[in-house]
Amino acid sequence: MSGSKEDRKPLFCPKTGRPIRANWMYGYLRWLLPMAGLLSLVWFLIRVIPKPSRATYPCQRLAFPLASAFVTWVVGLAASVAAFRKARWSLSRRRYALAAVCLAAGVGAVWLGLSLTGDCPAVAEPHAVNQPIGTARGIYPGRVVWAHDPQATQWPGPGNGHHWEDRYTDQERVCRMMAATLRSLTGCNHEAEAWDRMFRYLNKARGKGDDGYKAGEKVAIKANLVGFIKSHRAVNTETYEWQDWQDYMNTSPQMVIALLRQLTRNGGVKAVNISVCDTLANIPHPYFDLIRREFPDVTFVDADGKFGRAKATPSNVPLYWSCRPEGVTQDSIPTCFAEAEYIINFANLKAHSGSGVTLCAKNHYGSLIRTPVAGGYYELHRNAFSTDTGIYRPLVDLMGHAHLGGKTLLYLIDGLYCGIHPVDRAPQKFKSPPFNGHWTASLLASLDPVAVDSVGFDFLHAEFEQHPRKGGVDDYLHEAAQAAEPASGTYYDPDHAGNVRRLASLGVHEHWNNEREKKYSRNLGTGEGIELVGLTAADMQASIIAPGARLVKLADGFEFTEGPAADKDGNVYFTDQPNNRIHVWSIDGKLSTFHESPGRANGLYFDRQGNLLACADLDNELWSIDARGNHTVLVKDYQGKKLNGPNDLWERPDGGVYFTDPFYKRPYWNRGPMEQDGQHVYYLTPDRKQVVRVVDDLVQPNGIIGTPDGKLLYVADIGGRKTYVYRINADGNLSDRKLFCEMGSDGMTIDNEGNVYLTGRGVTVFNSQGRKIEQIDVDPGWTANVTFGGKDHDTLFITATKSLYALKMRVKGVR
Repeated sequence: MSGSKEDRKPLFCPKTGRPIRANWMYGYLRWLLPMAGLLSLVWFLIRVIPKPSRATYPCQRLAFPLASAFVTWVVGLAASVAAFRKARWSLSRRRYALAAVCLAAGVGAVWLGLSLTGDCPAVAEPHAVNQPIGTARGIYPGRVVWAHDPQATQWPGPGNGHHWEDRYTDQERVCRMMAATLRSLTGCNHEAEAWDRMFRYLNKARGKGDDGYKAGEKVAIKANLVGFIKSHRAVNTETYEWQDWQDYMNTSPQMVIALLRQLTRNGGVKAVNISVCDTLANIPHPYFDLIRREFPDVTFVDADGKFGRAKATPSNVPLYWSCRPEGVTQDSIPTCFAEAEYIINFANLKAHSGSGVTLCAKNHYGSLIRTPVAGGYYELHRNAFSTDTGIYRPLVDLMGHAHLGGKTLLYLIDGLYCGIHPVDRAPQKFKSPPFNGHWTASLLASLDPVAVDSVGFDFLHAEFEQHPRKGGVDDYLHEAAQAAEPASGTYYDPDHAGNVRRLASLGVHEHWNNEREKKYSRNLGTGEGIELVGLTAADMQASIIAPGARLVKLADGFEFTEGPAADKDGNVYFTDQPNNRIHVWSIDGKLSTFHESPGRANGLYFDRQGNLLACADLDNELWSIDARGNHTVLVKDYQGKKLNGPNDLWERPDGGVYFTDPFYKRPYWNRGPMEQDGQHVYYLTPDRKQVVRVVDDLVQPNGIIGTPDGKLLYVADIGGRKTYVYRINADGNLSDRKLFCEMGSDGMTIDNEGNVYLTGRGVTVFNSQGRKIEQIDVDPGWTANVTFGGKDHDTLFITATKSLYALKMRVKGVR
């Protein structure tokens, strides 16, 4: 019990013997923390309630722990006082059990208050959901497309081969993922239109006008090949053999192939103008060979440039870090990116033990000639790994540099197999929905670099308990979204040595509402942030036929229609062989006769000069017919002997012509028996002076078509009921014959996705791997031939017995 004032004796200092008087300040100090907590709470509520996104500001991140601690302290204090009073009252009435409960409750309240305010870290969670910051980019601003097809990934796991092998990752499904993603991202029905729209969007955004891709412009693909980085020694730098990290999560070769097919078939980009780059890696033979076998003209750029790869070299284009470090070696952009007109950033969906996540922004660490921690250079990991917020982030400089982010046409994140770098040497199956214990089997795409990394972050944050949940992980996205006025106060200008031209917002950042619904503000209609468009496997099974299209009979009354061919405008020419006529179906839907004596023409094809090449069956010749109907005989025999009867033909890009020569005896012939020793395939050289027999082992060759790059030739052996694919050599000879499908064909064509169309009982369509994907039934008993035509070359014209038919397609024809 306390005594009276008189009983309280003063304390004396044992050293001086003087009385110790209480300092008046000590009475106020005990109220300092409660007052700070109260003021922090008031400040937080005043600032954040009107605009919740302010919760991410550094001042609010500082205020929030004090405010939350104050609320917890007040609640704990009130609860403990109430409990102790109740205990005292219970004791006075000898209710000992109730008193014990109240005492325990009081102690518990005190303990809870202390435990909740003791070691709690300052705001390691993301900022408020569905509160976008920054300015959205893209044809559809802020749009991110997420394609998910579990059937694309069938790897059993480590010890069972490798996930990047074709037997475990379905190339055709990955190609469908890529195609559907591009269409959804741009709102186009055709991939060719999607690419054109993306090229034009970027050129407008960077002040180059409404221009699409121009022939010869270079495209650099920045793949994420960190599993091959030299410092990891996973690849032998002398032999390029893959000796470790074989199951690591690099950008998969199937994804790269899908992208290359899109660029070359639909984007108008020749393979020779494309490079696949990671300047810090040594690309090993197995990975390289998977892509190289289909795209031998694509350049691969790596650290050392051995065995057919090109060595990464620095350009004279500098990169300046906006923190303006002193006494460091100047960084520069690698030549492969400096010389490219366009860049495609192809990252991986991975968590990171240092930076929390590694996505499109951090993929650009492989867009420098040196490693992030190379001696003498500005050290990149310090600020990238920092858990602080509102600080300078070097990733923003990489995202905004004119020759990196400024050239980036498309942002892609390969999510087929995911994990944590560098902890995982093999991918993890994700537990979060909708993966539920399976491989992620996904692809993310956007035209907004901040939005795509924001979505990638949310996926990783939902899956992993540690690394993506550290403080400061998404701080680079805050800085990038608000680059014109970042929380750090940094003047972001990576293109100049001083503060000359500040970066504008690089895109929009926000977090989804929850991991199950995955809704962003544009999905919910509540803001102008991110729109996440999800595509399932069913969405990717897009028919090659246009939605709602039906086969239409355009004209009939002919004797037997054959040989359709479209001119450059899309007008379709076709023959009525028994009546010796060539007719035209114009792009405005009118039928007319082009030629009344075309030598009983069968197969037709327009050459690069606009002349109509015709298999003139009357005298077994090959003709060239000009716009006025005048003809020139190109081929009349082979080695002095009359041909059997040229039937179908195709011109390769350099003007060389392949044609089939089966034997079908005609009632109008005035000739003896077959003079050739069999039914073969021939090649007419580009100068039109020499005929070479290139295939002599088929039963009865008929339909023929080649790929637009001039590398592959499909030949239908209608007599043998098979179709083969050959590799076209530079001299016109054919090699590497492979069975394409177990079906012969009368006529053939090909579309911009590499699908091959065969005729006979209707039209049967096979993908580029020889798998049947479509059957188009046509009423008459025999379908002779097909071609693409119309104004946009997206209508399939079909000649079948006495009629001409048309079907609107999603895909387009190619030459």
